[in-house]
Amino acid sequence: MQRPRRVRPQPVPRSSARPTPREAWDRPGNRIHIVYIVISSLVVCSMLAVALATIDFSGLFGGDDENSANIVDPNADLISEQETKVAGNPNDVDEVVLLANLLGNTGRIRDAVPWYEKALELAPDDHGIRLDFARSLAGADLLPDAEAQFLRVLEDDPDNQSAHYYLAELYMRWDSARREDAATHYRRAVEIDPASFLAERAQIELDAMGSGAPFPSPLPSTPPPGT
Repeated sequence: MQRPRRVRPQPVPRSSARPTPREAWDRPGNRIHIVYIVISSLVVCSMLAVALATIDFSGLFGGDDENSANIVDPNADLISEQETKVAGNPNDVDEVVLLANLLGNTGRIRDAVPWYEKALELAPDDHGIRLDFARSLAGADLLPDAEAQFLRVLEDDPDNQSAHYYLAELYMRWDSARREDAATHYRRAVEIDPASFLAERAQIELDAMGSGAPFPSPLPSTPPPGT
């Protein structure tokens, strides 16, 4: 039986094969078409850029004023309730202080100041009220005012550890940190009660500043042997 003859495939003519990118570019008609596409794309991109640059996004998203007007203060009801309590008993120092702290700690320091002053009129010797006042002022970046209140506390109570510690913290927040003043009050906070949390925090700050002696070692309860 005669074996069928194998037919060798003929090569595809070059003209019918897919042109390479270089060959496509070399064809004059294709070159013009490609250049036209590139230029058109650049024009479209430029138009989009101009359009985006002229859009008022604040109008799309409500703008700062509109957003701020629509923000609901989560503490508004609590503050309103406390204002009602104070209105009913304006000489209750605890209620007045609570209102002042609520206002001061929620960014309404201008509203809080009169109530702190009212509380201090009712209890002029209460250093805790003045400390709250000072810390609220510090939280509002009213640094000189806060400093004055801390110093008032220390005039009446030189061993008030909290006043020393938070005054030191305040001095470190100055635009040009008052490091020497801060170190003085950090050291004093450590000396007053070395075992307290504030003393521990003060010592950490002193160590970071490179200007603090370590905690004093406790004295032994019994003399060592041989003495």
